[in-house]
Amino acid sequence: MAAAPPPSTLADLESYEVSPTTGFVPDTDPLIDLPEAFAPLATVADDLPGLLRWKRVRRAVEAMPEVDASAAATRHEQERVLLVLTTLANAWVWSDPDSNLRIPAQLARPLWQLARTLGRQPIVHHASMCLWNWRRIDPTEPVSADNSELLQTVMGGTDETWFFTATLGVELAGAPVLAALHDAANASANDDIDALELHLTVVADAMPSLNVALARMREWCDPHIFYHRLRPFLAGWPAPGVVYEGVSPAPVMLAGGSAGQSSLVQALDAGLGIVHGPTAGPFLDHMRDYMPPAHRRYLADLAATSRIRHVADTDGSRRLTEAYNAAVDELELFRRRHMALAMEYVVAPSGDAERTGTGGTDFAVFLREARTDTAAGRLSAG
Repeated sequence: MAAAPPPSTLADLESYEVSPTTGFVPDTDPLIDLPEAFAPLATVADDLPGLLRWKRVRRAVEAMPEVDASAAATRHEQERVLLVLTTLANAWVWSDPDSNLRIPAQLARPLWQLARTLGRQPIVHHASMCLWNWRRIDPTEPVSADNSELLQTVMGGTDETWFFTATLGVELAGAPVLAALHDAANASANDDIDALELHLTVVADAMPSLNVALARMREWCDPHIFYHRLRPFLAGWPAPGVVYEGVSPAPVMLAGGSAGQSSLVQALDAGLGIVHGPTAGPFLDHMRDYMPPAHRRYLADLAATSRIRHVADTDGSRRLTEAYNAAVDELELFRRRHMALAMEYVVAPSGDAERTGTGGTDFAVFLREARTDTAAGRLSAG
């Protein structure tokens, strides 16, 4: 069957599971408690920090009965169960990475089934660990980095909680950026120059809030605790891979949780027409496999629909070019600040020995190339 033609203009954000107020974060709260049918999972998941500390997680998982993934009937139930199953899978593998890289069937089968149902990957990833892993502390106030707690932790503690809730804060700060970018893409498709300039200005003006949110990571997440306690459990399955027993005898290689799996910055790339090189481009494309299908579809439609860069480059309006370049400059600055944070949280604690990200790539090369590609996207003012 031939692929559907790209839309002439984008549908409403909500049709892509994107909210004007929360961005790629769901605008209805995730389910707090696991459904009753998954009570055996809850027992192990709640005790996970202690089980890891005392090296008993494998014994606990082996003693679990197999749950029926189809008992998770609603999207919120499915997301809640997937969060637990992926966390337990990573805990199983990395609690003893030198032996038995075979996830037992009672964990592997429901995990594989549910990941396929949701169009995701059967491993810890950004959508589960960040977008769907929160509850509001004060239910009368909006979700924010300061008004959220995790539903599921790995090792537990303030540093781990803040790593994910601060990341959630970055996603939430991106909501007005996404809304303006969406409108800018539609304006460009309609050759509405005045509206395009207006919406690009809003994009550039809203972008600094991303850097403010990103910088908050340092408030409660210590780099050494992140690197030595949490990061090992976010890694993927490099060669030779991991076997999902009861699914297939062939080992599977998967990327671990990575900021590259966030749809936010990739949406800015797609909307602004930023083209990436031989390292960053394929890696970012691969990371889309770990995103919710609706978000993947949004990135594809946004890239196909947006004529922002083309119109800004050919219209001849100096003000439009300046508005476009201001948005690109803010994106480049965000990438520069993110690269500095990665050096602080990974390279420095490793004694300058660590260069491979949890996503499986040389993150220093990737981040540098992505930033350089973004800076190269500026248009000539002449």
